[in-house]
Amino acid sequence: MRPRAFKPISLLLLLSRVLFAEPAIAALPENREKADDTLVFDGFYRGRFDIHSGINKLTYGDASVDSRGNVRGVSDDVIYMHLFVAGFTYRPSREWELKAYMYDARSWGSSLKPDDFIKNRGTADQYGASYYDDHLELHESYFKKYNFLTKGLALTLGRMNLKYGDSRIIAPGIWGNTIGFLWDGAHLSYKEGKNFADAWYGQTRTREPNDFSIKHKNEYQGAAFYSHYEAENFKIEPFLVWRNTLFHTVIPENDTCYYGMRVYDETPGVIYDATLVKSSGKQEELDIDAYAYAAKLGYQWDNVHKARFTLGTLYASGDRDPNDSKIETFSPAFGAATGPHYGRMDIMIWSNMQDHQAMSSFRPTKDLFVQGAFHHFRLADANDRWYTFNYANQPGNSYTHIGNEYDLTLKYKATRALELTAIGSYLDAGDFITKNGIADNDATKIFFQFLYKFSSR
Repeated sequence: MRPRAFKPISLLLLLSRVLFAEPAIAALPENREKADDTLVFDGFYRGRFDIHSGINKLTYGDASVDSRGNVRGVSDDVIYMHLFVAGFTYRPSREWELKAYMYDARSWGSSLKPDDFIKNRGTADQYGASYYDDHLELHESYFKKYNFLTKGLALTLGRMNLKYGDSRIIAPGIWGNTIGFLWDGAHLSYKEGKNFADAWYGQTRTREPNDFSIKHKNEYQGAAFYSHYEAENFKIEPFLVWRNTLFHTVIPENDTCYYGMRVYDETPGVIYDATLVKSSGKQEELDIDAYAYAAKLGYQWDNVHKARFTLGTLYASGDRDPNDSKIETFSPAFGAATGPHYGRMDIMIWSNMQDHQAMSSFRPTKDLFVQGAFHHFRLADANDRWYTFNYANQPGNSYTHIGNEYDLTLKYKATRALELTAIGSYLDAGDFITKNGIADNDATKIFFQFLYKFSSR
């Protein structure tokens, strides 16, 4: 039987009585400040220019035609985006923490409007998922009780920005201008030294630019366990995640469990990083049976330049037969969908994809970071879709090569508070694009970003 969906406020009320109980042992976690009654105002402002050629967020190609044959925006946008996060953290004592933050995301110059990102348009399951705009929205805002019931255990109630590991399984996702997964719910965390085990239940909000999310139905509900254990340089992170769609009046309900682990060692010398995840569950009468992995191997030099080189392969299963009773397409849990994992063009997500990649980075000076990357992108199964844009092979075709991507990233720390970033990305389109009537052009994206952090500390 599926767990019954309920609003986070119900859980908050149930647990609030327990929250105020004093722990049997009152001692600070090792990483907590010892000062009582501290109040810190802080946040950041991020400004970025996105310059597109031959592509936009919803279509590939100079013609800007989507998978249904409709023109969506233009392919040569120059967009300015701002993301502003500000608020305070108050610690009245060693045992308590209160956070209250807001954020504002806006864009200028995009040919795509918030309505272009509506999910399940025209149905009872319609909701907003804007990529560029989210005006005056609640960010992290919660109560936290340290040493809850026992030493080392913390309980958090409220809205949370959760990020784990390399952001592939659980992360808010902030490369897009709006913040992806923000959780409303309850979170337990037990820490002992560098090791931890976390568990939580919550619901993720929708992104309606002009509506406050607290007033609206949430997009997903989920529960998760994520842990981290270290033995010298070896690190392992087992996890278990449950995800359930809350919009399913008309759209089929998706009920999926994910389980797997990440193992890695990033100390100088030979480095490695591997994640394996299996998903299973139901979508109405269809069984979900999918998997994904990411594996990297390389070397990091132990010198002032911190030079690093890695080779990697990423895979997410596709559906061999869309008409049978099984869903074999891997759909990510609650991880970051865009950003450095799958190339800076943002043309791939961790669904029906293969990525053979090479990355090299170094620091010419202590304040300058340089990284070059290559990605060879393919579909995992020709019978399934390119899920970033939902394009598919034309009847009789079985092309899988999306293209080869080349990325260059420069980051410069101008001051303690100001970081500058420039990224150039070029895609050499493959035969899936050029021989399926999608487009004949290659594509480029250029990003210029500044990030300014401020704090009263």
